Amino acid sequence: MSEAQSGSLQRFFGAALIAIGVLMMLLCGGCGALFFIGFLISGVTSSNHEDISMVIIPLVVGGIPAVVGLGLFVVGRSLRTDRSNRSDA
Repeated sequence: MSEAQSGSLQRFFGAALIAIGVLMMLLCGGCGALFFIGFLISGVTSSNHEDISMVIIPLVVGGIPAVVGLGLFVVGRSLRTDRSNRSDA
């Protein structure tokens, strides 16, 4: 495979990782944030203090995939900028 083809493949793969990472951060993190806010509001307004432990669930269920999405975004961004930095040098 020529260097131009491998560079374009690397840029495409980086763009795909960026897109997947952004979607994971928006969808998983956004859904987790909405449930987190809902549990906080219901925990403050209700008199049952055992419900406050439910606040941790959206952080785990939505937060972990959002962090994975952030990792994919960072790796994809480094793949896309790595090739352009080498060609300038």
